[in-house]
This record gives sequence, structure tokens and C-alpha cells, in this order.
Amino acid sequence: MTLPKFLIVMVYSKLLLSRLNAFDEVEVQLEYQIVPDYDADPAVGRYPESAPASQALLGHVTGDIVDTEFNYEAVRLRVEAIGEGD
Repeated sequence: MTLPKFLIVMVYSKLLLSRLNAFDEVEVQLEYQIVPDYDADPAVGRYPESAPASQALLGHVTGDIVDTEFNYEAVRLRVEAIGEGD
């Protein structure tokens, strides 16, 4: 079965992520877009595809929980929504 591109996290996907605490409760939500390294600008939510969090998120779908590193800190993220990027 083939899913439409925007249902799977890929480069240029715009994501709504929830950062979860140790009890899997939402601490904060953030917008995150995976872009090619040359187009990255973390100040506006555009993160390079080579970043550990980006690599960990690629291929996931809505509802998945991903344990990764973000800003040099171990985090647990839940994919809340996936949209098409630029």
C-alpha cells in the first residue's frame, strides 16, 4: 500500500511535535520542518535533515513516539501532525 507523501515524515515535511516528559505527558508543542542542510534556519523552525532529531523522525507517521536528541538533550517526541512543506 502506498501512502500519500504528506502522511510520512520526509524532507520538507512540516511537523507539529509534542515533547513528552517521563510520564508521556505533553510538556510543550513545537513546529519543526525538515529541510536540506543548506536551507536550514532553526530560528524559524527549519531544521537540517542531517540533525539527529531530523534523522530520527524521517519515515515516521502521525502518532509515533520517537526518542532522539534535540539541542544536545535527550528528548521523547510524539508526531502530532504532518503537513506538506514548501
